[in-house]
Amino acid sequence: MTSHKIALIPGDGIGVDVTEATMRVLSAAGDKFGFSLAPETFPWSCEYYLETGAMMPEDGIETLSAFDAIYLGAVGWPDTVPDSVSLHGLLLPIRKAFTQYANIRPHRLLAGVEGPLKAEGFDILCIRENTEGEYSGAGGRVHQGQPNEVA
Repeated sequence: MTSHKIALIPGDGIGVDVTEATMRVLSAAGDKFGFSLAPETFPWSCEYYLETGAMMPEDGIETLSAFDAIYLGAVGWPDTVPDSVSLHGLLLPIRKAFTQYANIRPHRLLAGVEGPLKAEGFDILCIRENTEGEYSGAGGRVHQGQPNEVA
């Protein structure tokens, strides 16, 4: 059975609940399809920032590079830490250091949940390019040291 080392960063707020629930789903998928996950949880979040003064340790990127994948939950809690801190202290460094290029999010309407969108059978997959705009950092570089590096 193949095992995958996962760096799990639950993040803040709903990120903690979502990553906990989805790790159970991923584990069940592994049982069914013959793979296992070996997650290691990192407490890097706005709470971590308030305790340490940093969103992640200085060697955070090096630490993450030892894993097969990074599972990053929702990060940010603007009531306590400005978004610019979580963006530049955790999200951008991770996105720039690794070759993450897409943010993939399923969207569907759930039975019994009322919202502004009224549609029948709404079930889409949103794939958002993730290395441009605010995610490249103004005046910054992406994919540093790679053949596709741009400024």
